[in-house]
Amino acid sequence: MNRACILNDRLDSRAENLRCVSYRITQQVRPMCYSTLARTVLLLLIAIGCITVHDQVEAQQPGPPSSVAKRALLIGINKYHAVPKLQGSLNDIETMKRVLVSRWGFPEGNIRLLTDEQATRDGMLAALNQFVSETGPLDTVYIHYSGHGSQVADLNGDEPDDQLDETLVPQDGRTGTIPDITDDELDVIFGRLPTKNAFIVLDSCHSGTATRSLDIRTRSVPQDTRIDLYQAAPKQEVQTRGNIQLLPAHFVLMTGAASHQEALDGPVEGRYHGFFSYALSKSLSSTPVGATPREIFRGVETELKRIQTHFGRASMPEPQLEAPPDLLERPLLGAAGSPPSRLAWAEVKPTTPGTITLVNGLLLGAAPGSTWAIYPPGDTAFTPGWALAIATVTHLDGQHAQAKLHPAGKKIQDRSRAVAFLPASAGEKIPIHLLNVPSSQRKQIEQMLQKQIPNLELVGPEQAPRYMVSTQGSTIQLLAADGIQLVGSFDRDGWAAGVAMVVSRSAHASELLTLDNPSSQLKIDLRVANAPAPGKPKVGTRGIAVVAADTQPARYRIRKPGKPRTAENTLQLQVKVNADAYISIVDVDSEGGVNLLFPNDYAKPSFYPEGFVKGGEIVLIPDSLHDSNRAGFYWDYSPPKGMDTVRVFSSTDLETAQMIRQRIKELQASASKTPGKISTRAVGESIDSIREDLVKRAARGIVAISDPTPHQPGLVSTELSTEPGLSPLSDPSNLSDIAVTPESIPPTPAGPVPDWAATSITIKVEG
Repeated sequence: MNRACILNDRLDSRAENLRCVSYRITQQVRPMCYSTLARTVLLLLIAIGCITVHDQVEAQQPGPPSSVAKRALLIGINKYHAVPKLQGSLNDIETMKRVLVSRWGFPEGNIRLLTDEQATRDGMLAALNQFVSETGPLDTVYIHYSGHGSQVADLNGDEPDDQLDETLVPQDGRTGTIPDITDDELDVIFGRLPTKNAFIVLDSCHSGTATRSLDIRTRSVPQDTRIDLYQAAPKQEVQTRGNIQLLPAHFVLMTGAASHQEALDGPVEGRYHGFFSYALSKSLSSTPVGATPREIFRGVETELKRIQTHFGRASMPEPQLEAPPDLLERPLLGAAGSPPSRLAWAEVKPTTPGTITLVNGLLLGAAPGSTWAIYPPGDTAFTPGWALAIATVTHLDGQHAQAKLHPAGKKIQDRSRAVAFLPASAGEKIPIHLLNVPSSQRKQIEQMLQKQIPNLELVGPEQAPRYMVSTQGSTIQLLAADGIQLVGSFDRDGWAAGVAMVVSRSAHASELLTLDNPSSQLKIDLRVANAPAPGKPKVGTRGIAVVAADTQPARYRIRKPGKPRTAENTLQLQVKVNADAYISIVDVDSEGGVNLLFPNDYAKPSFYPEGFVKGGEIVLIPDSLHDSNRAGFYWDYSPPKGMDTVRVFSSTDLETAQMIRQRIKELQASASKTPGKISTRAVGESIDSIREDLVKRAARGIVAISDPTPHQPGLVSTELSTEPGLSPLSDPSNLSDIAVTPESIPPTPAGPVPDWAATSITIKVEG
């Protein structure tokens, strides 16, 4: 296989004949990663005099100012002057900054944060106008707002549907004569952006519903009725607004909710975030480098569904994607400046023997119990199986995460890089808050809950619950953590068992969802077969395509006796993996049971033996709902009603697939001995055993090495290849002080190193 490797384009003419080098990679040298090969070749060229040290130092000198840049403006407001405070807005923009810097190559000096008291109406408008004026026609720009949103009466007739303009509420909003910032004003500002490489994110909402939870809050305030403030706007501004509405926008916009919905702010992985901003940061951390707005948006949907399952919500707000149709299918953030990394990463600093610090790791989700793969300094490919070590976070020190290494004797070089491998577990305890429960009933309800839910933790209003329990007349209500969305309503007789079943189902599904590998190169496309194809984006009068996120569960009905199998009562999945893989399908049913759906004992031997599927092939499981199907089984829905979570695992090796299947079978066997009594703790322990095994497999082939040699500035690194696992040389000017030593090169793994991934869907089973 031939690969053209481009050397540093600043080398002088004496090395011109070495700019393009072609290597033939045979099966014998395949185990050596391109990162290692590239470094070795460059060191050899320097050693034999083809490139002198003088040439290399000269190559590190800064060139002329670039005509293109990556720039960002991030606005976050927690502490409002006159409206309810939020807790996640500043975390949103801090996390997004780390993702933009580490993943997408945005220079830190090109990112401006505007927070709290800085984000007044005047401050926001001045910052936005300055940002636009400094933007060049080829720049890649990112603008993010996290805070409250609202509405005001439309004064120029450009909102025919609801006659309301959407607004952003500045830090000093709703005080004195300070109006909100309307969408018309934003149109004027954004309309002056000279670049088509613009991504704008507004994580706020535009409807005013109060929440009863102190921990999950809507990012909205009531509609502004001070119409006189908006009528008093300068006439020229109003005319400009009207004109700009007739012009097609030339940027990509994502919002945290539809205009009639509430965006949510609450605790995720032990830290407060806007749910939409959190989901977007996760998507941008691992979406392929050439991802289009549609692909990034699909990643947001996946993360929101995960949050939905964790909090037991029946639905989530539906984010919106808006852009001219041609921009929906064009790569979004990689157009200018430094090449992106394959994944977002945290810098590593060695501490005591066997431990390291992930610098600002909390911003990228380094919660206690999460696991990270450690790669050499300057690595951007992060090829599975080539990690130097695996590290598990033990505790936090502010925004930094302290972690222990596997193997413990591994020596890690300063400024190595860590990428997420496994999220933290969901935790043993299930926090529940009693809301509006009369004191005369409180003790009895507490005792019943503790009896039915052994791992229950009753929490006060100042703590973050996963559910709330309330009384309403003769019924007991189970509410989502926001205190608004009804999860279930139960009669006084047997209510505790009903609550326990719903809570345990959600807890088990949450545990299963922690088995996720953000660093995987495997991509799984999972959907319900025969579901309607996603509709085409709606294109408005301004030529803007609008795509709404699909955050609703698929709906099925119980198959009643004697009724034929249909796409409404019998589950059929459509699965596609981007590489040859072994798939395993696991389900958490409406009663909280964890089941291995596929492979199963009923499948015909010829039906995808061992669960093996070919890369890129669309697979139907089972293949048909008719009696002549090749699968040999069906998945009919039977009582009771409720929610199901189906999770599909794929792995490049059979051993990993068999391990996951065996653990789930053991859990099923344990449940069959005590029907209806399987505890969340037992599920958690089973999932933890899978996690431990996955970590051991990831560490397979890692060997202890001697201490790294001192830092040697001037040796180049590698950048990302378009082919997984291959890293051609490219311009390493931003990594000029990374040392390459024999000790920093990953050892050859002892045999194939597995890669694995997982994804899921949620299903609502109705009567």
